[in-house]
Amino acid sequence: MKIYLDLLPQDRKIEIKHSRLFAEVLREEILFLLPILLFIFMLASIFYMVKIQHQSSVSTNNIQQSQDKYQQLNTYQDKFKQVNDEVQALTKIQSGHLYWSHVFSQLSSNTPDGILISNISTKDFQVFVIGRAKTRDDLLDFKNKIASSSCFTNINVPLSDLVVKEDVDFQMDFTVSRDCLKK
Repeated sequence: MKIYLDLLPQDRKIEIKHSRLFAEVLREEILFLLPILLFIFMLASIFYMVKIQHQSSVSTNNIQQSQDKYQQLNTYQDKFKQVNDEVQALTKIQSGHLYWSHVFSQLSSNTPDGILISNISTKDFQVFVIGRAKTRDDLLDFKNKIASSSCFTNINVPLSDLVVKEDVDFQMDFTVSRDCLKK
């Protein structure tokens, strides 16, 4: 059996008791605060991971939107290119188009009153005119007016048409310049 002797003064006993009580309360407080601190740490790490995921999803969304805009821009560029190609094709067709109306209006303005044109035919840049003139002078006047125009060259009236003096049935052929057909 052991015998314990209590030789400490009463103040010292109370102080030791208080220090033990303080240590026990401190230990219990640490044990109580430890799960709370761990919980706060977990919440902070979850918040940080969610923030990173949010930033990642925002950047992914921005990239997706920029890709959509890029694809839309490519679509517009393809449409513009297609329209430009069609316009170039139309321009090419129009540049090769021959405007016979200008030639016919010049032919009409150069035709004197005594000339009646009954048939006009064309082949390439050749024009063949068949008609009737009241007099031979009207036919020669018509030929000279056509010859004075810069649009018509190589005017040919057969001599047999110039033998008759009145009511002359005639044939005339001439070449039309390309420049007059392009206007």
